Amino acid sequence: MTEAFTAAFPGALDELYVAYEQVPFFEKHLDAAGLTPDDIRTADDFRRVPPTAKPDYRRNFPAGVLVRGATLNDPFIFKSRSSGTTGDRLLTVAHTFTLAGRMTATTSVHPGLLKVFADAKEQRVCRYAPPNCSDVECATPFTTPQTRTLPDGTLVLPVAHDLLATPDVMVQQAVDELTEYGPHWLYVDPQHLAFLVRAMRRQGIPPPTVGGIVLTYNVVAATSRRQIAEFFDPGTVTVEVASMSEMGWLGMECPHGFLHLNAESFYLELLPEGDGPTRPAVPGELAELYVTSIGDELSPHIRYRTGDLYTLLDGECPCGHGFPRVVHQGRRKDVMRAGDGGVLLTPRQLDELVGPARWLDVYKLRQLAPGRFQFRYVPADGEPDDSLHEKLRALLGSDLTFEAAAYIECERSGKFLPCISEVPL
Repeated sequence: MTEAFTAAFPGALDELYVAYEQVPFFEKHLDAAGLTPDDIRTADDFRRVPPTAKPDYRRNFPAGVLVRGATLNDPFIFKSRSSGTTGDRLLTVAHTFTLAGRMTATTSVHPGLLKVFADAKEQRVCRYAPPNCSDVECATPFTTPQTRTLPDGTLVLPVAHDLLATPDVMVQQAVDELTEYGPHWLYVDPQHLAFLVRAMRRQGIPPPTVGGIVLTYNVVAATSRRQIAEFFDPGTVTVEVASMSEMGWLGMECPHGFLHLNAESFYLELLPEGDGPTRPAVPGELAELYVTSIGDELSPHIRYRTGDLYTLLDGECPCGHGFPRVVHQGRRKDVMRAGDGGVLLTPRQLDELVGPARWLDVYKLRQLAPGRFQFRYVPADGEPDDSLHEKLRALLGSDLTFEAAAYIECERSGKFLPCISEVPL
């Protein structure tokens, strides 16, 4: 499986040379570390390059992180903002053709979704996600579909910043526009789409006919996945996509349900959690993803810390694709931790415990302090699963509140995160 990562290393070296010679920030970044690209020959050498992160790009944007001579007015530039989940929002730019190439390479792991794209006479796409994830105003009921249509034709449906507090008028707007627009595929946050599905079920509205559903922005909760699958036609191609506003599409679920990272468009490093950038992770080990772009002629990223944790899976995937397969464990900052900082539970592991539960619509586990936790859920049909309470207490300790709630708040970014820690790393 290591070959799937190392095949892209020559491209990463080329990217490092371009960044050093053409991007002001990276010249200073390597000089400060006493390095030049000529010092880097192997993957072990590459880990000597200091990692980069959002603050580096935020402080140096735009001129410091753009290739010399490039401007924000160049043709074929796509601008995107991060949601602000980890702090202030970050503006990133990339060439549209670069993003398209990454999207195509990532989608190669799922022939069914490739066919959905190929069969579309026109790419009619609807997006339903936190307002911060779209560069249009979609968080008030006074906007129109025309003002919420992106340059590529994507219609952004209206939704409040606080998902479960979305006014009925905006829910109805979203339902009506989705039905009238007749999208070929959906690009959605799974928690948001599940919320809309529940509203459509209550009203007895049949599902729209769509060829595909791309679930992204967040780790896909099994409860959301179940609600979506039970509502839409069984033939609808539904896939999970790992993406970042800074990079575009990074990985996709294959037909066998395994997430594959795009090791063609990026040089990827999985480095053990808590071990520093000293060695690559072995299969099954919790690791943070570092990304180096390849062939980015506008704003290269070198050893960019994503803040996302993964575990690498050993062996070949039944789908036969060569991209490495992984489990996306969630954001590093939202891992539940013991008093000594050790990992107790990742967002993915929590969701595996909850499963596709029918007795709740949504849930949220918060770590309020070292050793102190709160689990809340919005009830659905059926009795709550007492065994879940017992499992969480066994893992997290006795200082755990477990309670039903009529409402659970979103985060400041507008995302509904089922697992979040308020304890600093």
